Amino acid sequence: MRIKFLDATCPRPYDNAVLQATGLGGTEATVIRVATALSRRHRVTVHQHNRQEATVESPTLRFEPMATVRDDLREADHVVFVTKAQGLGDLAPDVRGRLWLWLHNYLVDEIPFHWTDHLRHRLGIVCVSRTHARHTRSRVARHPADRVTFGRLGRAGIVHHYNPIDPSLVPRANVARDPHKLVFFSSPHKGLEQVLARFGEAHALRPELRLFVADPGYSKAPALEGLGRPGIVRLGTLSQDALAQHVREACCVFYPQSKRAETFGLVYAESNAVGTPVLAHDFGSAREILSAANPPLDARSSNEVLARLSAWIDGDRPVVAPDSRFSIAAVTESWQRFLDDPDDFARQQRRDDDVPPVR
Repeated sequence: MRIKFLDATCPRPYDNAVLQATGLGGTEATVIRVATALSRRHRVTVHQHNRQEATVESPTLRFEPMATVRDDLREADHVVFVTKAQGLGDLAPDVRGRLWLWLHNYLVDEIPFHWTDHLRHRLGIVCVSRTHARHTRSRVARHPADRVTFGRLGRAGIVHHYNPIDPSLVPRANVARDPHKLVFFSSPHKGLEQVLARFGEAHALRPELRLFVADPGYSKAPALEGLGRPGIVRLGTLSQDALAQHVREACCVFYPQSKRAETFGLVYAESNAVGTPVLAHDFGSAREILSAANPPLDARSSNEVLARLSAWIDGDRPVVAPDSRFSIAAVTESWQRFLDDPDDFARQQRRDDDVPPVR
């Protein structure tokens, strides 16, 4: 099977070497992991709008400039647009296989919905969690063309696959935890200013606290200007291994922001995987992805945030571990069943939609 991923929005080119050496956003890291896993059975190409030269990682996995997207396009069984279906109208006539939009943001709230694309080109939608898929269905259902777009066509409309996490992200018994170390490692535009404000309140009560802040390195958010406050240690952009070490050492990942909901939340899954809880707001996918022992809270309440943090610092800290739902094997198997028969896969997910996920 031939699979093409088209990324017209990535901030910079990426591949496995970049993933190992530097920080990357969750979307880019997920594309790399899924493409690499699928390439063990299929011929996979990832096209990027800002890549100038091809990187051939194996006989079945290539990272190519967008200029080569038409190479073998008619032989592609699946063409997957990442985040945005840019150039769909121009490319669709040459595609014999199935067309998909792999969303990593919330439809309508963050990404516009062009129902004519989904109707004319039978463009299906791939989401990254059950929460995300439900949100997407609710937004699509508001449009009068919903019945035609995802009903009469009889094609897979909206499905979801979890994002995979690196198998090296596991707890380590020999790591000394610092009860006064907190970590933030999301993109600054995801409510960093709220996180800094909450940390300021906590630091006023416990001056021994330190907040270590890392970011993917491509954001120039105004919130970064607040990193000179007392108790804050700016880490900048780190490799995955270096970042994981900081998270393992921390009391928790400090993420009490209510500005931008996660569609999946690698920050949740990766933190829990290395044995570290996340102090996070109860919205988006938080309750679905976080360990049952690590429920989210109302981050708008200063009292609730400070009480939870104090309890964790003083020893009442939840025990969390990797979740098998987000393993490379489980996510690859989900994608494989989907690629083999998208319509049957979509019907099965709709039947299971109201069944709570197995933890």
